[in-house]
Amino acid sequence: MNSHSIFYLVLLWFVSGVVNFAYGDQQLVPFSRSMEATVCPFTSSNPPDFLSPQCKSTQLSKLDPQNQAIWVKLQFERTPRMEELAPPYGLFIFAKAASRVYLNGVFIGQNGLPALDKSEQAGKMDEVLYIPEHLLKAQNTLVLALSAQHSLISLDYPIHYIGIGQFGDPKQYIQSFSSLGLILVGAFLLGALYFLSISFRQQGRRNFKLFSALCLLGAMQLSAEMSRGLFNYDYPWQDIRLLLVSGLSFLFGMVLLVYSSFKVAGSRAWHWIYIGGFSSLTIFVFAPGFDVKTTAGIFVPLLISLLQIAVFWRQSREQSLLVWFGVQCVVAVTICIATVSFHEIIYFVIIALLLAYLFVRQAREYNAQQLQSALDQTHIAKLEFKLAQNVQENTPTKLELSVAGKTDYVTMTSIVYCKAAGDYVELYMKGGTEKLYSGTLKQLESVLPSIFVKTHRSYLVNLNEVVTLGGSSNQHVLSLSGGESVPVSRRLVPSVRATLKESVN
Repeated sequence: MNSHSIFYLVLLWFVSGVVNFAYGDQQLVPFSRSMEATVCPFTSSNPPDFLSPQCKSTQLSKLDPQNQAIWVKLQFERTPRMEELAPPYGLFIFAKAASRVYLNGVFIGQNGLPALDKSEQAGKMDEVLYIPEHLLKAQNTLVLALSAQHSLISLDYPIHYIGIGQFGDPKQYIQSFSSLGLILVGAFLLGALYFLSISFRQQGRRNFKLFSALCLLGAMQLSAEMSRGLFNYDYPWQDIRLLLVSGLSFLFGMVLLVYSSFKVAGSRAWHWIYIGGFSSLTIFVFAPGFDVKTTAGIFVPLLISLLQIAVFWRQSREQSLLVWFGVQCVVAVTICIATVSFHEIIYFVIIALLLAYLFVRQAREYNAQQLQSALDQTHIAKLEFKLAQNVQENTPTKLELSVAGKTDYVTMTSIVYCKAAGDYVELYMKGGTEKLYSGTLKQLESVLPSIFVKTHRSYLVNLNEVVTLGGSSNQHVLSLSGGESVPVSRRLVPSVRATLKESVN
């Protein structure tokens, strides 16, 4: 395990500790979900006597006001834990319902307006009703009228929570990770913009666009998830919110599978994407409950990706596939361990860490590609230089010299070096002879082959004649095979040294 993996695991452990600390400090006393409740049909806006044969007993967890209206009676004791609460008191109802509430026969408030039909006024998803201190006795009877006539979908557990606590804003007890969540949303959005911007100017554009999509989906899903803790919305939005969260989770899982397939499966990527998409969608659609759907949305594509990596690693034995397999295994195991609180914040911390890993991995691959590209270009330059040398040696080109009406022809490869001399260029030949070229050094440079390199504004040198490059930091010279020395300007030393190295190799 390298240092990056250790860093990610420590960060995940730290954030999990912060989340557990935040949730452990809540001052609420919940009613047991197994508490017995008496349920009667809603036939009147006034509480019934709960003695009708139509009334029945059930558990609090099984109350279901969706697409109907009911009266509910609960009986509870004032427990020692309630005694520890500081007044004022409040009855907290986190439920997909409009409600009207009586405590010990006294009306204490309502949330929306329950009704038998669509005339119902939808209540808030999370509400608190003030309880006068004198109403809370040793033995208490709580009566509620509940209805949810504006339901878009049916939930298995529409009543999330009923309990007593210190009166205050109910949002303080809903998703206490909102501060951390907002930071993550900002990070996801910045990541989406960053990856999208560099996808238009870097290699690996498809991967960066997939990263941008993953960041955007993460930001949208976390925003939808946190909306309950940020806004006190009417209960119909809860259905829309759950559809958004689970749908975005599925899309995130599929984009992750697409990325993994292109990285691992190559030309067979689309086969894995089609099969994985169909399998994931089937399980997603038939999964019971939205928490399960949201988990399946990312977990099933993750399992398919793990299977894919295992198959291709068995064929190639590439080390990078093992690392990618290990990272996804850590994510899968974390999902299994933290299933209960997975969607509250751990899910998004995992996404952030996973995207950070993918970015680091992509950056390393990009740097490796750039390095390989530079090596390839250097190799190509060496081959071109060698080819030019071979061409010059096998078919030496002649240079025409016209001075004082006389025309002479010299073989270019017989020139040792050239020195500018006003409107002429002095050519120092093998054997110690000198010639004169009528023209500028720049004109001569354009016709000489690539084995000649400019070492100074006044000198061109045949690389085949160079013996050494030496000198001090202020003055460098090339020593030639005939014993001559040619100056090298400080500005051109790096390029001359690189050219010499290429010519030797």
